[in-house]
Order: sequence, then C-alpha cells, then structure tokens
Amino acid sequence: MKQSTFCWLIRLYFWSLIILLAVFVKPPYDFMAFNTFLGYLPIELGIFLRHFNDRRALAFWVLLVVWLLFYPNAPYVSTDLFHLSWLHPHTNVTGILKTDPVMWLIFAMMLVCALSCLILGIISLDHTARQLTQLTSPHHPRLKYCWVILFMLTASTGIYIGRFLRLHSIYLLFTPSWFFKQLWGIWSWPTTEFILIMTGMQLIVYWLLKLTQQATKMI
Repeated sequence: MKQSTFCWLIRLYFWSLIILLAVFVKPPYDFMAFNTFLGYLPIELGIFLRHFNDRRALAFWVLLVVWLLFYPNAPYVSTDLFHLSWLHPHTNVTGILKTDPVMWLIFAMMLVCALSCLILGIISLDHTARQLTQLTSPHHPRLKYCWVILFMLTASTGIYIGRFLRLHSIYLLFTPSWFFKQLWGIWSWPTTEFILIMTGMQLIVYWLLKLTQQATKMI
C-alpha cells in the first residue's frame, strides 16, 4: 500500500468516526467527538511533518513543536474509559454486568476511540522520532529511542495536566506564562508516579506494535 493511500485511509477513518460520534452520541458522552478530534490532530500533524525533510527549515521545527504540544491528546483519550462508570454497569452488588445494548455500544465506541488514538498516535510518535533522528543524528539511529521515551514522558505530563488541571494544549499557545505558572505547582511524588505509569503504558503498546511488525514479516 502506498504511503499516501495509507494516510488518506487514516483520515477517512477518523473523519467518519468523529462525525458518527457527533451525530449519534448523546450527553453525557458527547465529549467523545471533541476528544477524539483532539487525539486525531497530532496524527494529522505527524503526516504533514513528513513533508519537511530539512532540519534547517523553520517550518519543520515549528511543526515539530506544535505536534509535541498536541501529541498528549492521543494517549489522553484512553483515560476517558473511566467515564464508563457513569453507566452504572453492574446490576447489583454481586458485580454481574447489565446486558443493556446501549451501554455496550457506548463501551465499544469508547474503546475504539481510545485504541485508535493510542495506537495510531504511537505510530505517529515512532515516525516523528525516526525522522528527527535521521535529520539530526543520521549516524546514530538508536538515538530514536531516546526521543521516543522523551516524547512519552512529555505526553504523560500532558495527560496529567489535562486530566487533573483541566488544561488543554491551546492554553500553552495563547497564555504560556499562565500555563507554566499552573504547571510549576503540580510536582509531587503521586504526580511522578502517574507520569511513570502512563509512560510505561505507552512503552508497552509501542513494544507490542514493534512485536506485531516483526511477526508480520515472519508470516
């Protein structure tokens, strides 16, 4: 499959998914369309980034920074799964789940959104880290993994900011001084634990994707 065809398939998939969410999902789960859109943005930005293959190009560095600001939105969608508790899925204290088809449909759609943004977001991260390494350190390809870990740590910090401080990436673009002032006071051991857990989750998914890639070559 050509790279351009693959990119357009991703776009068509996300556009269709976001439209379906916006039209058919009702409150209190109507946030899913917007969060999925935010999770899709870094994937789209990663596609555009591939068109800039010159480290001396200002556009490459500007787009890279914008991608990094929005990338946390991709793994962030996975934390929306906690909102499934609003469905009160258990019939009683014994823990038996309801068979309500609406409940299971919402569960399925939220899981699809979370997996789509997380997996395709990490693929975008991998490609971005590889491109950055090729442009800055072409003789040291393994440095890509340093960028991968750094991006994931940054993303995990962004998830914490979005989930607990309720701040979006857009605040950093328009009110950076206020944003960093809010960020300065969050650091504690529980914050660090959360960031490490989220980074570990991304690393496991990243490893599974690489494992799947190797297994596909063996078939």
